Amino acid sequence: MIEIDHICLGARNFWESTHRLTQETGLGNAEGGWFPEYRLANRIVPTGGDTYIEVEGVIDAHAVEAGHPVATFFHEATREGDCFIGWCARVDSRAELDAIARRLGSDIFEGAMRMRADGSMGHSARTPDTSRAWRAGLPNFFYIEDRSEHAGRLQPKYGTTTARGIAWMELGGSAEEMSDYLGVDATSLGLRFNGGKPGLHAMGIRTDNGEAVIRRPVMPGTTGKL
Repeated sequence: MIEIDHICLGARNFWESTHRLTQETGLGNAEGGWFPEYRLANRIVPTGGDTYIEVEGVIDAHAVEAGHPVATFFHEATREGDCFIGWCARVDSRAELDAIARRLGSDIFEGAMRMRADGSMGHSARTPDTSRAWRAGLPNFFYIEDRSEHAGRLQPKYGTTTARGIAWMELGGSAEEMSDYLGVDATSLGLRFNGGKPGLHAMGIRTDNGEAVIRRPVMPGTTGKL
């Protein structure tokens, strides 16, 4: 089964961006940790039902100066400010992930990525390569064997309302193209399409105070093709 797992909102200053997002929507946030290999860190905005937004940015300026590929990718993507960098789908089993990798002709990347605030490391398997998929304006796919410490289950602070799940996401391109890529009917995931630039344009979140709508620019340079 394919579900939405999380959305990456890139930011030049992820603290300021998270604060602004909380002020706009009433949604609380929590410390997400950092990615030692990628020189990034994030705040987590839980959106209900094991889903979340990660507000993410570069924390090592020297990595950009040295040409670190992921840090440079984020730095360039957020040069003009916040943008939706990408999103991730989730599957229920490793067999599903293997089947998707075979269908897309992609490798599976496995291992620890994010160091949580308590120093523990999260583990996942994913396909295709995250940066490659997001540059195309397409999601990659995650399999998380143990969801007990899923970032969407963090207890948020500073908010004024409770998230109850992602109601919809507005994407560029067409439902037919995305359904072909996902291998399922894209509209069954609450995806809407505006025919515009590939990538995520907006999303709606169900809350105790009605629907919170978040709209940000699409990451520059998305191509629509892996």
